[in-house]
Order: sequence, then structure tokens, then C-alpha cells
Amino acid sequence: MPVLLLVVELPTRIISLNFLGSPLSITLSADTLLIVFLPALTVAGADWILREHPEVQSGRIAFLFPFWVTPGLVALALAILLTRLTTWAGWLAALIGGSVALGMLLLAIYRSLAPEISPEAPARVVVAGMGYVIAFALFTLIYSTRERSAITATATFLASAALAIDLLAPRSLRDLRRAAPYALIAGWLTGQAIWALNYCNLSQWSAGTLLLVIFYAAVGIAQQHLLGKLTRSVLMEFAIVSVIALLIAWRLADVR
Repeated sequence: MPVLLLVVELPTRIISLNFLGSPLSITLSADTLLIVFLPALTVAGADWILREHPEVQSGRIAFLFPFWVTPGLVALALAILLTRLTTWAGWLAALIGGSVALGMLLLAIYRSLAPEISPEAPARVVVAGMGYVIAFALFTLIYSTRERSAITATATFLASAALAIDLLAPRSLRDLRRAAPYALIAGWLTGQAIWALNYCNLSQWSAGTLLLVIFYAAVGIAQQHLLGKLTRSVLMEFAIVSVIALLIAWRLADVR
């Protein structure tokens, strides 16, 4: 589908509306279709693959939608990246690399579905690591659009809340109910942060790093709390990591 949309020229449509009392224009084009349909197809494929897992077929895992999140957002980031590349070589390299990353991610999610697997198991570490990588990529891409805060903050909130649900790894309805409020808080914090960052003249890399720090701290502290392992030393670890990341963001401040 991405290759087809690149080759076929579709008419562009512009929809104008009022949002929060201000005029807003939405452009519908081949790029829009790619951004919508690539994540949708990825989610459908992920659901089809994961339903073949023995834990799902036995009924031990009652729902799969939290496990759609990371593959769907990886596909979303890939689609946005593809719309910004102007050379065939870069476009094909991104498409092939993104497809390989998606395949490895789906394999890791499949292997991590069993509830008895430890959080330190390689498959779950890969899934968690990919979650933070895609969070940074999305935060950077969203901020780089320089769109109105109503758009970027909403997009950041939705992406952050969805990723937080996935990273908090619910394996039952009870876990999902416990994790959902913390996921919404993580999304709200990052959404409010990008609202403030839109008033700053930061590079996209610096802003992405700052947003990742906020997201990482919010999700990490919530996860430790849900596991009953939140202590003063754990909070100190998050503080140290956050300070290091903020220093990195400061070093990236002049990178445009």
C-alpha cells in the first residue's frame, strides 16, 4: 500500500472548520491516507497474529487491544516519516527498516504474552524498550510539525496515554482498571508539556527528549507503584536519569 500511494496521484482536499473558536484547516491527500491506513492495517495484522497464541485461544488473555498500541504507533511514526522523505533511496530504506522493526516487535509481543513470563525476560524488555523509542520518535515528529497546540497537545496526549497502557502491561481486566488512571495522568502530563514547549524556540530533538523524560518518569513511577516497589531509592534513580536526560536535551538545544 505505501508504494501504491507513492505512485498514484490522488486529488487533494482541504476541510475548514472552527476548533475552540479558531479556524482550522485539514488537508486530505495521499499522505493522509497513508497515515490513516498503515497503522490500521498493522493493528489488524497484529490482532490476527496474536489471536493464534495459545494463551489467547485458551481464554487466559481475554482482550488484546493493549497489545495493538505499540505496533500501531510504530506504523504511525513510519507513515509520518515516509510522507517527509523526498528521495526514493531514503523512502525505500525507511520502509524496509520499519517493516523489519515491526516484524521483530510483533515477534517479541507474541513471545511475551504468557502471564508467567518475568518482566525481565528478553521479549518484554524488547517490547518496553521499543515503547520508549517510539514515544521519543512520535514526540519529536509531533513537535516538529509546529502545528497549533490544540493539535499537537491532543496528539501527544493520545499517543502517551495509549503507550502508557501498553507499558504498564495489563494482563487482566483488573490490571487494566488499575493502570488506566496512571496512563491518563502520563498522557495529560506530556500533553500539557508540549503545550508549554510550543512557546519555546527549541529544536525538535531537544523537545522530544524533554517530553520523553516526563513520559518515562510518569510511567516508571506508576509502574513501580503498581508493583509495590516504589521506594525512596527508586525515586532517586528516576531523578538521576531525568537530570541526565535534561542535560542531553540542553546539549541538543542548538541542533536544528
